[in-house]
Amino acid sequence: MAIIGKIREKSTLVLIIIGGAIVAFVLSDLFSSSVGGPQRPINLAEVNNQAINPQEFEARLQKAFDNYEQQAQQELDERTRSTIREQVWTEMISDILLGDEMNELGVKVTSKELFDMVQGNQPHPQIRQAFSDPETGQFNPSSVVNFLQSLESREPEVKQQWIEFERALKRNQHFDKYYALIKKGLYLPAELAKKAEQDNKTTISFQYAFMPYNFIPDSTIEVSASDMKTYYNNNKSDFEQKESIRLSYAFFPVVPSENDMEKAKEWANSIYEKFQNSSNDSLFVNANSDQRFNPVYLTEDRLPTGVDTSILNKEVGFVSQPKLFNNTYYVARLKNKKTAPDSTKAAHILISTQQRPEPEAEALADSLLEVLQGGGDFFELLQAYSDDQATVQDSGIIGWMVEIPGNPFNEACYKAKPGEFTKAKTQFGYHVIQVKEQTPEVEKYQIAVVQREILPSKETFANVFNEANGFSIDANDPESFNALVNEKNIQKRSANLTENQTTIQGLPSSRELVRWARESKENDVSPAYDVDEGFAVVVLESVNKKGIAPLEKVESRVEFLVRQEKKAEQLSEKMRAYKTLGELASGLSITVEKAENVTFASPSIPNLGLEPKVVGKAISLEQGQMSVPIAGASGVYVINITDKQAVQNPNIAQARDVFQNEQSSRIDNGTVYNALKEKADLTDNRTKFY
Repeated sequence: MAIIGKIREKSTLVLIIIGGAIVAFVLSDLFSSSVGGPQRPINLAEVNNQAINPQEFEARLQKAFDNYEQQAQQELDERTRSTIREQVWTEMISDILLGDEMNELGVKVTSKELFDMVQGNQPHPQIRQAFSDPETGQFNPSSVVNFLQSLESREPEVKQQWIEFERALKRNQHFDKYYALIKKGLYLPAELAKKAEQDNKTTISFQYAFMPYNFIPDSTIEVSASDMKTYYNNNKSDFEQKESIRLSYAFFPVVPSENDMEKAKEWANSIYEKFQNSSNDSLFVNANSDQRFNPVYLTEDRLPTGVDTSILNKEVGFVSQPKLFNNTYYVARLKNKKTAPDSTKAAHILISTQQRPEPEAEALADSLLEVLQGGGDFFELLQAYSDDQATVQDSGIIGWMVEIPGNPFNEACYKAKPGEFTKAKTQFGYHVIQVKEQTPEVEKYQIAVVQREILPSKETFANVFNEANGFSIDANDPESFNALVNEKNIQKRSANLTENQTTIQGLPSSRELVRWARESKENDVSPAYDVDEGFAVVVLESVNKKGIAPLEKVESRVEFLVRQEKKAEQLSEKMRAYKTLGELASGLSITVEKAENVTFASPSIPNLGLEPKVVGKAISLEQGQMSVPIAGASGVYVINITDKQAVQNPNIAQARDVFQNEQSSRIDNGTVYNALKEKADLTDNRTKFY
């Protein structure tokens, strides 16, 4: 079953999301339309006329959630759910977009390829990991064959996990072949390779005179509505925007009240009295603490949080007074003391139960143990019988380990003395163990700790909700919202919602609030929403639709750009009157500066930042040539080339290698998917469902 666990884990790592059989079930609350309300779309998405229905997506999503929880052994929080939801979405869209391309090109993964990936001479890396000994990392090909031969007799869920694992491998191979096909088609012609080398390696040095735009006060530049409209119409593509919502929210944190703190103190004192009379420490801790009892014996430098070292000098059974630390009460009891090694080093001979029936494995382990205890040679038996080939090369050495109660192998090592032989059974089989070394014995302590975080009571939640609800009633628009925030000294935060974002950053449990925002209009104020650790009331400051932003939305930006353009004209006119940099600097009372070894690949001027237009113009000039005024990002420049070191013999092969590596990396990181998505006819209705 250890292999199955790894297959489950690795199948998650291969894709994170494994496409499973579609589960047909009714999600009436989620997918049906409200009576009298707006009709939701039937499909979650349509991609090039192919529909993704919500039931199919939800089934894949639930499977992904289950895979994650099985692997992580913990419940999902909202942030992780959101991340996985986006991964499932990307997988389903890419299956359609790249699937269409691969079908048209005839890219396929054959049964023989899949067989070679699983049982061939060079198995897929995920197969190697799934069928390797976790302690040694050694891959055992026969384990794959044995597993597959026994698959028909295994539990149905095991068979299904293997099917999903193979499906994941096949999908990865399918995509890899398609990407490899594109990479093989990459080619940089000689002239372009030559130009790339020249652009990246040609260096220039130049003198320059610079007049920043702030030399001219804004108040002296008149910008009319007509100027702005003309600039906007001539540069509309510069104002392309994605769908977004700008919002602010008043945050009402729910924290323990003074009454909550007092009750927690009373609880801690009560637990202190009860703990002293408890006869079963582990049961008492498990029944009363936020964390379960930890049986591990610890050294002084590894004591649990909230436990003072003074307890170590007390008698066994001593219970410490309640201690408040980081909003949590701790009550500790010294359960036991002992003197024992801190670490143990051991070697083993593994008799795997995956290679033979368990009774046969146990009998062989018992025989080997008997031979060793009678004086047999450990190394000879290791070479002849151990199934852990990785440790065979190192005399069977496992290495150093600390004490771990409940681990059979570990417990056996700690019960034996250096030089002694013992036996242990784990999920991998039977281990015949020789304890090689142990560190000097030290004092170790077993401590039972009851801890309880102080949490807000229901009454506190109700009081904070009433405060937030009252705020939302009184705030009717942005003006009254901001006035109340200032008057009541309430926390105010701002956020941007991008297209398909399902939560507000910093508020993991804000899906309902985001849904409200997408269905509301600019300047609306929300009701109070529960966001886990508090309540939030939102005001929508700006709602931007995808496309060209209207002039009124970008008015300030357009005004700035028009004013800068007019400043550039005035400064250029002044600078154009001079024939040399010296005359220009003297006439305009500015200095001549130097920029050395500048390249087109890094178009930056020292102390002034990125100036691609200026550097681009400089590259086109010859040594000794002076430019006309150039309107840059921060001002207007006139430059004179003092040195130009062009590439004499461009390394075309190197340029092609750089190009190939850069483009291959982009392909591996989603460039193909993004390009196909941008080109696709995609209707995304996720915000209507989530």
